[in-house]
Amino acid sequence: MAIGLQELAARPIHALSVDRVAEIAGISRGLLFRYFPTKQDYYAAVVGAAARRLLRAAVPDPGDDDDPLRGVVRAFVSFIDRHGQNYQTLFHGGFGYDPQIREIHENVKTTMAARILDATGTEASTATTIKVCGWWTMVESVAIDRTTEPSVTVDDVVDFAVRTLRAVLM
Repeated sequence: MAIGLQELAARPIHALSVDRVAEIAGISRGLLFRYFPTKQDYYAAVVGAAARRLLRAAVPDPGDDDDPLRGVVRAFVSFIDRHGQNYQTLFHGGFGYDPQIREIHENVKTTMAARILDATGTEASTATTIKVCGWWTMVESVAIDRTTEPSVTVDDVVDFAVRTLRAVLM
């Protein structure tokens, strides 16, 4: 998976060579295809690995005395700050509309929404969860857009996200 992440960071999915991945891994192409029947299956596994890395990283810093909401949002926005282009390529690139990729992305969104509800002490009703998932989509978009506009800081995005969430939850 690490090799796939490195390769996809350097080139789009259509240029990903499973032969190169197998060569770097020191395995045969056949062995790679034994575990991943198609290039798309391999790509989905790589995106799944990236999503797990994101979810491990998008938690508040235990040493941070800030409130849990700001901590969760800051951790996510900081992750995007470091990996924005790769994140956008993996979840919104050419295969971003593939059902497997959409399912992985939806899992990230619902997990992050659950973390937000927990951080705010808000009960997870269907209506509230839908609202927070929509809000999270906006936060994701602003975090990605921020990577190309250095005058907007991570803290600016976090402040905006926290302010708008309070309005969403009212």
